[in-house]
Amino acid sequence: MVEQIIMRSGSNTLNGFNFDHIVPATGTGFHEQVGSCMEQLNAFIHQEEDMQLFITQQTFFISAYSREEYESRADIIREQLQQLCGTNLPATSIVAQSPAGDKDVVLELICTKAVEEKKVSYKALSGVSYTVIEYQGYKTLHCAGLMGHVGDTITEASERAFKMALAILNGEGLSIKNIIRQWNYIENIAIVENVEDAPQNYQEFNDVRARYYDQVTFDRGYPAATGIGQNTGGVIIGFIAVSDADHISIKPIANPGQIDAHRYSELVLEGNSEQKCTPKFERAKLVSIGSRNFIYVSGTASILGEETVHEGDVEKQTLTTIDNIRRLFTKENQDQLGLRFDVSQIRFSHLRVYVKNKKDIPTVQKVCDAELKCKSSLFLESDVCRENLLVEIEGVFTV
Repeated sequence: MVEQIIMRSGSNTLNGFNFDHIVPATGTGFHEQVGSCMEQLNAFIHQEEDMQLFITQQTFFISAYSREEYESRADIIREQLQQLCGTNLPATSIVAQSPAGDKDVVLELICTKAVEEKKVSYKALSGVSYTVIEYQGYKTLHCAGLMGHVGDTITEASERAFKMALAILNGEGLSIKNIIRQWNYIENIAIVENVEDAPQNYQEFNDVRARYYDQVTFDRGYPAATGIGQNTGGVIIGFIAVSDADHISIKPIANPGQIDAHRYSELVLEGNSEQKCTPKFERAKLVSIGSRNFIYVSGTASILGEETVHEGDVEKQTLTTIDNIRRLFTKENQDQLGLRFDVSQIRFSHLRVYVKNKKDIPTVQKVCDAELKCKSSLFLESDVCRENLLVEIEGVFTV
């Protein structure tokens, strides 16, 4: 797998980032599977020839069904990372989402091509590792693993995560409005059956996010983002932020078949919050650096307008989700963005596909393989932000 990462990278990572993942090659237990991932990661970091790629952000997706199990398994990963990376630790998240198949861990990597003029720095603040890339007069910040403490409520964990995000951004001379892509993992994200009058975890997170986002003006649109469930762990945030520069253009992309999430009516906002805030994200984000165009597609589901469609039918929901991704790139949208490409020929660098019920993963994978071209696909068992949604898809590609 590591060799494939290098072979796939090519020149596309010169101004951008390459996504891929490592699956354990050996091991029946969790410790052994992590060790297998680390062996592959070590082979990548310590190549015989000059290093070709820097790891900027990594996410471990693990099977864990209690906070105790999560902390125990996270400690195993952290210990092995310490032995491997020392102080040169990239931005890292450990997320309780079970990988497809019989594996208990899978490692997703975001990398950038190593060139002489590019400076990559591995830093940390209050125990949170992050990566800074400086190149051609602009700065990119990768941050992950922002979370609360054991025992925190969702609101408390969200507050801690956003406060740390601001501290790291401010320390690097950036603002929260510089975030172009964000991942939000939320324990038990959707309303739990038979407790309709309880606060919804996703809504609590959205209320906190809105308080922080409302402190600035997002003049280039909100980030592309995914709000997705995890089995345990409270709240975890990761993001990519890019500084301003004359040769960088950043534009939001709307879906003509969907209402912008940040414009949802209260009819689809759950829970009993006194003031329910909408999810603050764009359906996708175009980041143009010179002549290169990078498109980040947010977590997308089977929603038309603002309503879920095809309840209970995972195949139809997957097809509608894919149609929604394609709708982002209608002729009208491409004209507004200053792009021109054949939507049917999109080749994603990476896809994450979240499936609510593990038994449905083969069906979802079959549809995705038939409908979408992709270099790297990662299928995960995960709850989605609405009880009646069975699948969510996100991705990134270059034009």
